[in-house]
Amino acid sequence: MDKYKLSVITVNLNNGEGLLSTVQSISTQTFSDIEYIVIDGGSTDNSLEIIEKESCINHWVSEKDEGIYDAMNKGIRFASGEYVLFLNSGDRLHESTTIEKVIPFLNDSEIIYGDLFFADKVKPYVYNYPDVLSFSFLFNASLAHPATFIKKNLFERFGLYDTTFRIVADWAFFTKVIAKENVATKHIEQIISDFDTEGISSKNENISQIMEERERFLTKEFALFYQDYVKHVDVLNILQRIRSSKGYRLLRKLGVKKFQ
Repeated sequence: MDKYKLSVITVNLNNGEGLLSTVQSISTQTFSDIEYIVIDGGSTDNSLEIIEKESCINHWVSEKDEGIYDAMNKGIRFASGEYVLFLNSGDRLHESTTIEKVIPFLNDSEIIYGDLFFADKVKPYVYNYPDVLSFSFLFNASLAHPATFIKKNLFERFGLYDTTFRIVADWAFFTKVIAKENVATKHIEQIISDFDTEGISSKNENISQIMEERERFLTKEFALFYQDYVKHVDVLNILQRIRSSKGYRLLRKLGVKKFQ
């Protein structure tokens, strides 16, 4: 089997239009020595026609799966690259030179992440990730798959995505290996991908399940201080509301330093 520096994995189900856009962003890369894998969940639209005619795809499979993380785990098993990047249907690499620019950074760090362009139809914007990750950041947010290069051996050391989490298995993996296992991370100031905001984790109706899954993970993996941290966050939120109040601003104008 050929060895690659990078394997790009695309998961798809009945999203032929999005898949074509994603594949085209791969096929037009100026750096082409990458392994490209497509995991299709048994699509009934035109996805298979697209897959079969695109020469940039090294490996593909089309069969029913147990959900998005089961499909992503299949892609990991196929991958021979030192690093993997998940670029799912509808997501696009930001520029034709994106991979060429990133390859020199894929060296020692186990998780290398860039920035992300949210391709929202109403209000598109760029999200710049912090240079240094903290538990606080991971508690409230997450790294984005389409902007994050993961050393494949992390999955061999710490396991694949936990499919008991339907929506947050990627967040759970990142939080575990970064906050608990202290793997090396590095931020590069470059927009990696254009993120399709129509995905499952972006839908408002999934917020309650996201919160339930996150709490279940944190209670299991960080049981000794999870509840204390929640109380700490509550106190910080109260202090922030106080600082934003009219009374607090008036006291500061009056020069009452005790409240600053």
